[in-house]
Amino acid sequence: MTIAYAGAPGAFAHEAALMFAPGQVAIPFVDFAAVAEAVASGAAELGVLPMRNSRAGEVPGIAALLADDRLAVIDERVMPVRVHLLALPGVALDEVTVIASHPVALAQCAEHLAALGVPTEEASNTAVAAAALDRRDRAVLASEAAATAYGLAVLKRDMHDDPDNATRFALFRKAGA
Repeated sequence: MTIAYAGAPGAFAHEAALMFAPGQVAIPFVDFAAVAEAVASGAAELGVLPMRNSRAGEVPGIAALLADDRLAVIDERVMPVRVHLLALPGVALDEVTVIASHPVALAQCAEHLAALGVPTEEASNTAVAAAALDRRDRAVLASEAAATAYGLAVLKRDMHDDPDNATRFALFRKAGA
């Protein structure tokens, strides 16, 4: 069985895909719309999308994607989300001049980011940002799985402002399947 998710290995959606379908083949797609289309077209049997974060609220655009009559939501689960500040090995926090991540992850960490006083920039996905990290003056907000997948160091753990930070994910398939 195949399950589509947005991003890259180490994305929170990748972790959710493995939570819903342990041992199945998780396939990364470039964005949320591509995940929905992969399932609607039959390129993947299942898909997983983040619907709502306990701190940042609704994930923009997801409700519209899941309203597609070609798709059927078959399960929803809440997954704890721990967001960490990652950098290249050996980088110190005072070297970081920009922090990148998905807008929802940035919102989950707004208070911690404000305290650091480092400018942020949006990325398409937390794990995609981690995979692309190649400069000592940059850091990303992502999962520990992303740190492991891309050889990054955890500069600061638990950057999320809510200690009970969690995201509700939807599992869906092609309607009528």
